[in-house]
Amino acid sequence: MNTRLALALLALVALSVAADDFIRVQMKKVPQEQRFRYPEENMHRFRQYLTSTTKRAGVNVPITNFGNAQYYGDVSIGTPAQTFKVVFDTGSSNLWIPSSQCSWLDIACYFHNKYDSTQSSTYVANGAEFAIQYGSGSLTGFLSQDTVTLGGLAIKNQVFAEAVQQPGITFAVGQFDGILGLAFKRISVDGVTPVFDNLWAQKLLNQNLFAFWLNRGSNGEGGEMTLGGMDTKHYTGDITYVPLTNETYWEFALDDVVFAGKSLNLCPKGCHAIADTGTSLLAVPADVATAINTKIGAVGILSAQCDALIAQYEDQLIQAIVDDLNPEQACTNVGLCPGQSCGVCQLILSTLDTFLPSKSSKTLIKAVLDQVCNVLPSPNGEATVDCSKISTLPDLAFKIAGKTFTLKPEQYILKTGAAGAEVCLSGFIGLDLPPNVGPLYILGDVFIGAYYTVFDVENSRVGFATAA
Repeated sequence: MNTRLALALLALVALSVAADDFIRVQMKKVPQEQRFRYPEENMHRFRQYLTSTTKRAGVNVPITNFGNAQYYGDVSIGTPAQTFKVVFDTGSSNLWIPSSQCSWLDIACYFHNKYDSTQSSTYVANGAEFAIQYGSGSLTGFLSQDTVTLGGLAIKNQVFAEAVQQPGITFAVGQFDGILGLAFKRISVDGVTPVFDNLWAQKLLNQNLFAFWLNRGSNGEGGEMTLGGMDTKHYTGDITYVPLTNETYWEFALDDVVFAGKSLNLCPKGCHAIADTGTSLLAVPADVATAINTKIGAVGILSAQCDALIAQYEDQLIQAIVDDLNPEQACTNVGLCPGQSCGVCQLILSTLDTFLPSKSSKTLIKAVLDQVCNVLPSPNGEATVDCSKISTLPDLAFKIAGKTFTLKPEQYILKTGAAGAEVCLSGFIGLDLPPNVGPLYILGDVFIGAYYTVFDVENSRVGFATAA
């Protein structure tokens, strides 16, 4: 569910290849002459100790950060390994990858790695139909089975989906190839056992949990997912745990939402939230998004303005992108800056500049421009903020398990675009879910970037600590 929202946001705010997967192991060297002083029984216990220590440390999977909006890492499938970039998504439960059998009408296939079952000696055919509904349409394909390797851990007989049709242009311009879901089996399409469930079932981890650190800075590592443990260098203080209220998504009780030190009185009977690494922003009920965006002076983006602008200036905008002009130069040359449409023009071009592949063809640029307006939210949703006023805005906080988790305005406002032509976006977007699911407060990367997050399967809880 929440991956759908994140994918829609890619067309608005925009996951470089991640470093090789590694396992961080604390080793202790025993001098050779000392090895023979101990009985074999003690040596056996010593080896067991080293093994258990290694497992407790967990397996660290590097994550790449693309524009604070796409976080992705490597997964390999097959023998020999075929490597793909995937979003590690705690808001869905299936693994899917583009298929070598994808439709020639599927533009995303032309720009991403594809799984070829004929090249894998460990492939097992399944063939069952597969479909996930996204905002831009249905992703369809079929199920297959193969060895999946994550963080150097080989998961045997993992069932996953090969996508043959990916809707819209969102997948085409995304930096990732597919999605690796980390939510619960109850929401897995076709009842497929999720990757992490199999990691645990196949005894590849010592602890039945995983954790995320997402770097919100522009320098250094993009982030890290730790399987079977936690990485203490990426958080400070104690971890606050809250029990899950529903084992579908990573859902828990939200006590209150506080703005400028005062309760917004949104949860008199209690609210529910989910921790979702597959959602870029903070997705909240539409009326709440409207109220918060009004308080911070955010202005909603109208898709109608976008349609009118592109209809009139499409050829000039495409040429400006080909000429590698920055958004401010392009919109000025077209005659939209200064003017009423200047902000919308710069937002569109800043977004395209952020996630379009370098040296994109005019055909791809036109395909993106022709559809980008269809996914622009209403004024309830994504909105722009005056960048010069960020320092004057108040803090916002979520109360969870009796503890206050504060977001500074620099954390809940996203900057996109090149220096000198930046557009500032509110981190709050409206999302009204069906009554049987919502309302839910979806704490996406904006929140998880500020707070190291532990997904504890064994104890049915999620934990938060200040990220370091």
